[in-house]
Amino acid sequence: MAVKEQQPARDDFELMRAIAARDQAALRTLYDRHSGIVFSLCLRVLRDNAEAEDLLVDVFWELWDKCGRYDAGRGSPLTYLTTLTRSRAIDRLRSRASASKVMTLAADVEEVAPSPSSSQSSSDNPLVQTIEAERRATVVAALQTLEPQQRRAIECAYYEGLSHSEISEKLGKPLGTVKTWIRTGLIRLRDSLRTC
Repeated sequence: MAVKEQQPARDDFELMRAIAARDQAALRTLYDRHSGIVFSLCLRVLRDNAEAEDLLVDVFWELWDKCGRYDAGRGSPLTYLTTLTRSRAIDRLRSRASASKVMTLAADVEEVAPSPSSSQSSSDNPLVQTIEAERRATVVAALQTLEPQQRRAIECAYYEGLSHSEISEKLGKPLGTVKTWIRTGLIRLRDSLRTC
């Protein structure tokens, strides 16, 4: 009986070259080899199991989708992966904080603006009217600085209350793309609101 000769394992550099040539098996091998480390880093930064799992998928999707970004001269594939993971995890933390600030600002606007059923309209109180107008103008101006797809995705998430999956379905775009739009949009929104 002939013994099947086993191929030597490809190193990470070979795998990255194969991924750049769109070899899905190479991505699978790199994922199997390093997903534990990437997941641990995601979990350490985000401290949320579900979000860490989500980010793990996003990191490897970005590695596949933007494989041309990797430069072997600047470090090993594992160094690239951990740097990418750390960066995306920090982006998520910032996005969380930014989303919280946007929601707080929206809540403040709602709190200051009387409801339609209120006995006193905003036109009866010049201070309330001025504060309401300024806050709305600030939020609208900040939203206008976003790319149209970022703004639409954020509006779906925060004004329509849709989940990322529902937004993906509604806009007909991949889930990873929608998440990226929301994440980068919230970062830009935060930066715009800081300067206001």
